[in-house]
Amino acid sequence: MAKCAKCMKQPARRECAALGERICPLCCAHLRMLVLACPEHCPYLQDARRTTGERRMGQLLAHLSAMGKESLVEVLAHMSPLLAFLERAIVEVQRQRFRDLTDDEVLAGVENAIRTYETLERGIIYEHRSESPRVHAVTESLLKALERVEKDLVERGVRIRTSEALACLRVLAESVRAIKDEREAQAYLRVAALFQPYPRSESRLIVVPE
Repeated sequence: MAKCAKCMKQPARRECAALGERICPLCCAHLRMLVLACPEHCPYLQDARRTTGERRMGQLLAHLSAMGKESLVEVLAHMSPLLAFLERAIVEVQRQRFRDLTDDEVLAGVENAIRTYETLERGIIYEHRSESPRVHAVTESLLKALERVEKDLVERGVRIRTSEALACLRVLAESVRAIKDEREAQAYLRVAALFQPYPRSESRLIVVPE
């Protein structure tokens, strides 16, 4: 059997719609949506979303319970669209700016956004920054995403409270903590990216540029 078109080591058992070549199951699992801009019709992508989605929710609920943060479960249930939007803001940093962005850097960026909103809740406008441009990029992307949401809601005559945005950021931080793994630098990002489709113009490129 031919070798995988990516690792050139393992048997190529899967037809990759992104590459137009055959790859091994391991590369398929670890590169999809991070390195490979998989088309939405890919059966491996669809199957991974089903199985990972169920497992991920269980992980997060167990983590929140273990940390004594059951109060965040209600936020998770009622504000899932905003959480997904914020997660997309993180994934865009990895796809568009820092391909090797790590979960630790993501968590640091989320924590800075939390501190910024905690300060805002006290009536003080101050953006907590990081000396790391990679961490700051995550924070900045999250804050800009929240600004877009707030502007859109204001145009509809609705407002999102600072406390609500802060609660979402806290759930997001726990989502990272629940999945991140010391043995894999992008364990959380790999899962997060799985649920964020590429724009059609990008998916036509097939492989994300290095």
